[in-house]
Amino acid sequence: MNRRLLNLLAVPLGSIILLLVVGCSTALTPQVSYQGRLTDDTGKPLNGTYQLDFALYHQNSGGTAIYSETDSVAVSDGLFDTVVGPGAALSGLTPEDMTKPLWLEVTVSNGTITETLTPRQRLYGSPYAFTLMPGAVISSTMNANVYGPNGINGVVSVNNSYNGDLSDPASPALRVVGERGIELTSPTGDDGTIFSDQSQTSSDVFIYSKDNIQVYVDNDSNETGAFIVLASPGSCSIADGGDLNCSGTKSASVSVQDEQRLLYAIESPEVWFEDFGTATLRNGRAVVSIDPLFAATINLDDYHIFLTPLGDCQGLYVENKTPTGFEVRELGGGSANVSFDYRIAAHRLGYEDDRLELDTVWHDQEEE
Repeated sequence: MNRRLLNLLAVPLGSIILLLVVGCSTALTPQVSYQGRLTDDTGKPLNGTYQLDFALYHQNSGGTAIYSETDSVAVSDGLFDTVVGPGAALSGLTPEDMTKPLWLEVTVSNGTITETLTPRQRLYGSPYAFTLMPGAVISSTMNANVYGPNGINGVVSVNNSYNGDLSDPASPALRVVGERGIELTSPTGDDGTIFSDQSQTSSDVFIYSKDNIQVYVDNDSNETGAFIVLASPGSCSIADGGDLNCSGTKSASVSVQDEQRLLYAIESPEVWFEDFGTATLRNGRAVVSIDPLFAATINLDDYHIFLTPLGDCQGLYVENKTPTGFEVRELGGGSANVSFDYRIAAHRLGYEDDRLELDTVWHDQEEE
């Protein structure tokens, strides 16, 4: 922070008059430099050590001090120079305190006479400090002269580190409070970008959450959007309707003999839901009911049944398919008592006409 304040006070303190000039240091701590000139009541510069008590308030009178300190200040030929404020941002005076209006109250003592200067002095920010006030814009041409080669630095850089233990991290390098959070855009368009460390060839980006991570795609519903992961040579996208499309394989990673192995999903040109079960023929006949929960997800106007007998019989066939179930009989009017496995396949409800649809997300990405 860079403040410059100029305030002249001529306040009788018995035999002491204090002439004050206050300026702000550029250190990254909530401190201000405090310079002045001490004279007696005849204007003669004083020498020696004097006690100055400093207190900061959010009010011009009354209230409770948010910070106070006492300094022993060496005065030579009437001139002195000291620093007001703690040496660390979290040591009694926080950055939040510094964003509010501040008044400084000074009490001077020469060992025999003690007096508080009135009125309190209002601390004002310099034009440089105003660049950090709400609504301020920090802008510059993005090139290597500004942010360094390979993006080592930025127009604004915030540095912090932790000891590697996520249960005991350092204070956040950046904390953003507000419903809008962080808004990203580009100077020539409407696209926002996030990069990992561009000076490192294998830099990663990590996001940690103690609950959900939610990504809203096409939040204003004005176009077809998607959450897209691009990795040469393939891609994977989740469209704003919830459709998942991947140009690579879709697989489950399972532990096999202390190794992770991939099991791949079966792909189809149409959208099918399947269910499986086992039933038993009694005197060559069985009635199978479709699970009502499964039935609520599929179109039962037309579905497929696949049968596998689990014992010796003349064969099986299906008749009387209904939206609630189907009947299985033994071929040739047989009367076997045998179990069988069945598989039901039906179109997902609402996706009956989808077949080898064009991947519009990938198509649009290619056009960009």
